[in-house]
Amino acid sequence: MNKDDEVNRRFIKYMANLIHYNSINYDKKRRVKDSRFPLALDNDENLESVLLSVHDSESVPPNLKDHITDHSLYQAYESLSAQQQQILSFAYVQALNDKEIARILGVSQQNVSKHRLKALTKLRSLITEGG
Repeated sequence: MNKDDEVNRRFIKYMANLIHYNSINYDKKRRVKDSRFPLALDNDENLESVLLSVHDSESVPPNLKDHITDHSLYQAYESLSAQQQQILSFAYVQALNDKEIARILGVSQQNVSKHRLKALTKLRSLITEGG
């Protein structure tokens, strides 16, 4: 082995060790910084309060009817029962799941799911027949 190969090998080994130990030190510093100065969104318990404080002050209309812009969809929506309209509004405007809707309406989760699916099927059939 000649002298240049030995120098190159030692240099490469030095650089590999330098990178290795610097990456370990960087990771330690980053962890210390993250533990001392956590971001507000990193804490699950503060997430909801932060999002609520950032939320736009304009209120979103709670009824799905106020969001429909297509005339045929509006007419089809009007043909649904009041309970079906209410379930669709809870599900798609207020983004509630079936269990939460059932708790609000005082019915079973299966009943909510059945009415929601029945309403969507009726809307689909009314729109496709009308178009």
